[in-house]
Parts: sequence; structure tokens; C-alpha cells
Amino acid sequence: MIHWLIAICVFWLVSAVFFGGVYDAETGSAGRQALGLLLNFAVFLGIFALLRFALVALVGLFGLGGESGFLNTVWGTILPTAIPTMLIGRIGTFVFGLVGVTMARKVFSTDMH
Repeated sequence: MIHWLIAICVFWLVSAVFFGGVYDAETGSAGRQALGLLLNFAVFLGIFALLRFALVALVGLFGLGGESGFLNTVWGTILPTAIPTMLIGRIGTFVFGLVGVTMARKVFSTDMH
């Protein structure tokens, strides 16, 4: 159960950084943006669940260090959480687009004029 708690906490922390600072909602009402965030959360947890199931099954099938507590943590928690976390910007842009919210990456200028 701790695996799910870690994935949930990582999602909310990373989504706050991405959707609060890196990406900007150009269109869409507040309700659509909230719906997009909740759907993004559901997609993130779905990808996490599928990856966790697949990786744990591979460990059990091929014996890829499944007896080690550290490797169980890597295969069962870290990799299934890290992969969708690295893709959260792309996933979010797609999911927000499904509910009618246009997301654009912010461009920060380094000009000091």
C-alpha cells in the first residue's frame, strides 16, 4: 500500500511544478482545468498500476533480484513511479487537450533590458 502513497505524493508535487510553473493554461474554464487535473491524476495512476504489475510480474517470472528488498523497491515502486513522472508534461498536455484546455509551455526570457 505504501507504493500507492508514494506515487500519489509524487504526482501532486511534480504536477504543482509542471502545471504551476512550466506549463500555462491558455484556454478553458476553471472547471475544465480542475477536471483535466483529476483526469491527469487518473491517467498517471493507471500508468503506474500497469507498470508496477508488469515489472513485478517480470521479477517473479525471471527472478531479477526479487529476493532483495532493495531491488523489490526499485522494480515495484521507483521505476513505476519515475517513468510516468518523467512523462507528466506530455501526458498532461494530451489529457488537458481532451477536456478543451490548451496548455502551452512558458518561455522565460534572460534579457535584462
